[in-house]
Amino acid sequence: MDVARATTLAVKPAIQQIGAKFFFDPATTARGAELGYDGLQFYIAGRGGVVGDASDDVVADAFHYFEPSAIAALWGAAAKIGPVADAAAAYAECCHAWGRAKLADLPDVERLAELAGRITEANDLGTAGRLSSGWRAMPGADDAPARAMHHFQTLRELRSDLHALALRVHRIGALDAQIGERKHEGMIKFFGWTEPFPELDAALEERRADAEVLTDEMVAGAFAVLDEAESEEFAVLVQAALAHLG
Repeated sequence: MDVARATTLAVKPAIQQIGAKFFFDPATTARGAELGYDGLQFYIAGRGGVVGDASDDVVADAFHYFEPSAIAALWGAAAKIGPVADAAAAYAECCHAWGRAKLADLPDVERLAELAGRITEANDLGTAGRLSSGWRAMPGADDAPARAMHHFQTLRELRSDLHALALRVHRIGALDAQIGERKHEGMIKFFGWTEPFPELDAALEERRADAEVLTDEMVAGAFAVLDEAESEEFAVLVQAALAHLG
């Protein structure tokens, strides 16, 4: 577990950054527009469509950070455009296309995809991880660059799902979590919250930090499927991918 903990901390920022890079990429937004979605609708239906035709409560739980009525309205509007499962399939295609465009010339991308796949395949959170389990179950790709990107997205969702659990353990609601993470006002409003926002005090900051430590520990458990040499190799490859993307 010590090795897994070190790996978790080493790759955390890179996985968070790389996994989300295709979300609002111009090519992704254009594909959504072809299907009748605006950029935010495609993000909601595409990223969240892996949960299927879910209730508002399930969707709010899966997206966690969003104000519940706001995500319900977005989900409802997106669902009127087309089946969310179709949106998820199209969004996954965008994820794969982004990987092919950006990671095809990455050295050792085959090995990166293999190791990332080992982690995702070994860790199904079930209903405790609606988005990560949904992305894990989506059809993958035959080529390594697309596969690697799909695994980056799945691993990003894995941490997100586990972080939501850690926040609940520490009795931190979605809005307080964002205040505790020092998200700027525009980002908080993006998630559907309106002012006045609560103040960040020492108690909330401490609980938020404790939740982050618990998240790291749970993610480390997921990464423990790799042995020591594989863990060190994975950390190096992930950092190389981030550097390759600039």
